[in-house]
Amino acid sequence: MTKSPRPLRRRDFVRASATGVAAVAAAGALPAVALARTPASAAGHGPAAAPAAGGPPPYVGAGATAPLRPFTLHQVSLGRCLFQEKRDRIKSFVEHYDERRFLVLFNEVAGRPNPPGVEVPGGWEDGGLLSGHWAGHYLTALAQAHADQGESVFRDKLDWMVDELGACQEALAGTTVHPGYLGALPEDTVLRAGPPRFAAYGGDPDTNTWAPWYTQHKIMRGLLDAYTLTGNERAHAIVLAMADWAHLALTLGDVHHPDYAGPVTRDDLNLMWDTYIAGEYGGANEVFAELHALTGDERHLATARCFDNRESLFDACVADRDILVTTDETRPGRKRPNRLHANTHIPNFTGYLRIFEQTGEEDYHLAAKHFFGMVVPHRMFAHGGTSGNFPGSNDNPEQFQNRDNVAHAIGSAGAETCTTYNLLKLARNLFLHDPDPAYMDYYERGLVNMIAGQRADTDTLDDPQVAYFQPLTPGAGRSYGNTGTCCGGTGLENHTKYQETVYFRSADQSTLWVNLYLASTLDWADRGLTLTQRTDFPREQGTTLVVDGSGPLDIRLRVPAWTDDAPGGFVVSVNGRRLAGPPPRAGSYLTLSRSWRPGDTIEIAMPFRLRVERAIDRPEVQSVFFGPLMMPILGEPAGGAFEELTLYRHLRLDGDYSRAAFTPGTGGGQTFTTADGRVLRPHHVGDAEPHSPYFLRIEPEIVFGSLATGVPNRKRDDGLPRYDVPVEGVASPGDEGLTLLDAVWDAAPFADHDAFVRRVRRVAEEWRAAGLLTAAERETVLAYASRAQDELRP
Repeated sequence: MTKSPRPLRRRDFVRASATGVAAVAAAGALPAVALARTPASAAGHGPAAAPAAGGPPPYVGAGATAPLRPFTLHQVSLGRCLFQEKRDRIKSFVEHYDERRFLVLFNEVAGRPNPPGVEVPGGWEDGGLLSGHWAGHYLTALAQAHADQGESVFRDKLDWMVDELGACQEALAGTTVHPGYLGALPEDTVLRAGPPRFAAYGGDPDTNTWAPWYTQHKIMRGLLDAYTLTGNERAHAIVLAMADWAHLALTLGDVHHPDYAGPVTRDDLNLMWDTYIAGEYGGANEVFAELHALTGDERHLATARCFDNRESLFDACVADRDILVTTDETRPGRKRPNRLHANTHIPNFTGYLRIFEQTGEEDYHLAAKHFFGMVVPHRMFAHGGTSGNFPGSNDNPEQFQNRDNVAHAIGSAGAETCTTYNLLKLARNLFLHDPDPAYMDYYERGLVNMIAGQRADTDTLDDPQVAYFQPLTPGAGRSYGNTGTCCGGTGLENHTKYQETVYFRSADQSTLWVNLYLASTLDWADRGLTLTQRTDFPREQGTTLVVDGSGPLDIRLRVPAWTDDAPGGFVVSVNGRRLAGPPPRAGSYLTLSRSWRPGDTIEIAMPFRLRVERAIDRPEVQSVFFGPLMMPILGEPAGGAFEELTLYRHLRLDGDYSRAAFTPGTGGGQTFTTADGRVLRPHHVGDAEPHSPYFLRIEPEIVFGSLATGVPNRKRDDGLPRYDVPVEGVASPGDEGLTLLDAVWDAAPFADHDAFVRRVRRVAEEWRAAGLLTAAERETVLAYASRAQDELRP
């Protein structure tokens, strides 16, 4: 471990606390990270302009300096739709919850009295070592709820909490190692995570710790949101004082400890962030980068850089080297486990992007981009979640699974909702810099399935009624509640900001991006334009956008990857006239360039179709989708085994599974029934019914409709990884691969029967050449395919 040139003396500390760290830095005592300065950066990076007198704070969040910019929550309002229903339920809980409960622990730490009879929230917000985090989530939820429709009840509750927290911070003045501390736990629970103690997670609560910088991030994030979303100046002052404290804590450290050996070094910080759970800091770096943008104070940017996980995950991600799961101890003496804890690390990369936006330093962008690519699609479940364990193992289901390990990671739990909350934030932020439609396809997948499915469809006010895990195990159900947990906290945020990604604009305001099809209204005052979107998507297979404004504008419409490339798959009409030309490509954006007039309408039809998605490591493990919606099979299968379905015998030339394999439910709903009576419905339906998001595809024989060839439907060896036992990072090739019928039907739809037969002939020859069919079997397959004209007619 690198030591400072000389031990820090008491008078150095006193001077630093009184005048900032610059005095100590001049003496050469601070590590280099604390001296980092903002480089001369490209245009568009750097501190934001100061707000006009009495005006709202400048926007400094995701994409503040990016080629694309988001609209604020104030500028987009939800209409009547599924997401508005989920939002209103959470807002009702937030409105009726007694905010005084959050102040109990803060008051105890600050030595302030509490009202009689007011209890702590409970769960992890109970006086244990993560206390305080839920108060931060609640502050953010109040700020977002107020920004949504301007209801005063949320602003009133928020203002009261901010004032009380400010009083706690003032009461702590002169009692802490560094000035400005605020928390629901004593300052020492944070300082002990650093040198010289490097406290671990678990064990004795008087000596160990639990993600203290994570909790600091949540409190600071809530206060910063109170300022940026509602203009609360007291919140701004509080969070700035906390940031000053954090800078001293991360550069000077615990100067009162008897074993203090000098300022915090880069090696110290690397060890802190590599320590399991104790080093979890959420997205703390994003807050400090945003404070730098607001103030221009370079200490805040230096603090943000303190959270770089150098010589470990950060550097590996810059180099696009996947170490989310490792088999050897790559860093002797470190405390990083072989399987990284997913939600410890995902939010770090949103913070790295915020540093990139303030400095233009490409390494931060590359680290975030490469990290996201390691998770999506290589560790992504069908509903957009990640993290899991091997069936039957005792591994922590909150940790990353092996790369390309999906079917073999469907254990007893997994898919922590927090991870999807953070992955959506990361995908959104990356898109603002690199508008790859794949980021928005992922965002929609996670939003309409896992995020919408997190909230129960009940009106209880006893708890937030959100799910922690959303497991993929056959017959698993979701458990709702989660007062005081991490997913309970992010759940308060998830459902009060549905509108944040529906629309983006180009930095020069010449282009409007329509990313999501949610009932909503955009108020774009700078362009004198209002755009109203009327739809009940995803319960409706289309949308209508009405323009109220004039002038030239490019409107880019997202063409989801799940739409059909064929004619009719994504149909756009402007003022009743269908656009000419070839159908737009699925997984792209379609640009409408014109001079718009009030009343112009854009109608989009995007018919949902049933399809199956294969797990990347085991193709016969599949999920059913209807458009963007994952459709689990209801019920609890016998013995906890996968549900089994045989489907190819139902297919016709168009490859449409809904013709016979799945029958639509009655009454206009989105349920389907299999031929043997099993019911499928969207994952976003919020109840605790057992269901199976994945099923096992059983296709033992080559068949064409009801014509059975008697020839086995053999698999080819595609060299896919197998994880039959939970050995970290060990992949052995097996016979996992596509069957002959998989390879044939992947080319559907077929223009006619001749096209189908040609496809069968080509695939059968490939199988014969690979030794998977005899010459006689090949001829039998071709003969039956040729005879199946009536069987396969749509």
